[in-house]
Amino acid sequence: MRPKWIYAALAVLGVLAVVLGLSWWRGPALIPLDPPTGQVTIAGQLVLDPAEPASGGLVTARATLSAERDVVLSALTVKVRDEAGAFHDFPTLVDAELSPEPRVFETQRELPAPGTYTYYLAYQLHGTWVSLPPWQRVTVR
Repeated sequence: MRPKWIYAALAVLGVLAVVLGLSWWRGPALIPLDPPTGQVTIAGQLVLDPAEPASGGLVTARATLSAERDVVLSALTVKVRDEAGAFHDFPTLVDAELSPEPRVFETQRELPAPGTYTYYLAYQLHGTWVSLPPWQRVTVR
């Protein structure tokens, strides 16, 4: 007659073999991923027309933009600062839809006085404002 511990050991080995076999057959464990952070890559070009505006004259800001995926920006604007740091932003466009296909956005305003202004594109997504380089300069005569 065999000792009882041998039967217990064989039972444990049998259960272990079944568990390991099932885990191998099931495949690798899946790792849960969080949803994307909402960040988006935007590329494009921003130009002012006319390139050398006159004081008090109407200026058109034209942005040709695309993104790596479809996205709706809560707000899109051209921010403008004069040499003293005063704000002269263009009107904000709301719910600007971007996709991998380039799209043209236009907005207009007057730049009030002669001088050098710095301008750049900025957008709002998920409540956060993002400024896009390059910061460009225009001289108003």
